[in-house]
Amino acid sequence: MNDESIVMKKKIVLQGGWLMALIVLFSCNTGQVTNENVREKEQGLVILERIEWTNMWVEDTGVDSLPRLLLIGDSHVHQYYPFVKKELQGLVTFGRYTGSKCLGNPYLLDEIRLFLQQYPCDIIVFNNGLHGREYPDSVYAAALPAVFRLFREEAPEAKVIWVNTTPVRNRENMEEFGPFTDHVKARNIMAAVFMEKHGIPVVDNWAVGYDHPEYYSPDGVHFNDEGKTAEARNVAEAVRKVLGK
Repeated sequence: MNDESIVMKKKIVLQGGWLMALIVLFSCNTGQVTNENVREKEQGLVILERIEWTNMWVEDTGVDSLPRLLLIGDSHVHQYYPFVKKELQGLVTFGRYTGSKCLGNPYLLDEIRLFLQQYPCDIIVFNNGLHGREYPDSVYAAALPAVFRLFREEAPEAKVIWVNTTPVRNRENMEEFGPFTDHVKARNIMAAVFMEKHGIPVVDNWAVGYDHPEYYSPDGVHFNDEGKTAEARNVAEAVRKVLGK
């Protein structure tokens, strides 16, 4: 594990909790699990959120002279995508897959596979952790190997970077973290162990949120432009290392 990953892991253990939030692009609200939003798929349990969404976006599809960067994640990734573009313009071409599906939802793999089969990618930056509140942490952890096998199958030459999950704050008091924090902490620790085992670099965006309550928008989940810039710079730095720039 590199020094950054070690620091991230220690911070998770020592510095208290995070709130697990279900993000719907610009809001944070979901219903309880009911018979209507739970169903079976052959590969696993599907627990639907009140609103499900997916966004796939690919730029410069005819350009082969630059490596293609794919950002995968939730609304945090969706929102800092243009800030990453500013940081890396001219070094890569860009694509994103963002949505509400959590690790453990088998349809997440279907959608990522669909993207990679259509658009070859050279660098994949992957974040997942704020959605899927009703999925047990053990299911989240068990899904990590499957998604990384998928990357090897559909993009065998791609370099993969993991981005850990940002904390969520109490919207009534931005100095506090919410009560559902232990689950997010567990997910990040399990992911850190997996990334260490497989030599996958980790971007510590959790520290960005932990140290800077002023980066948050009023919902306590998403970031303002200053926070998005900080997240994007972390991601861009990791991509530059992969590129040797």
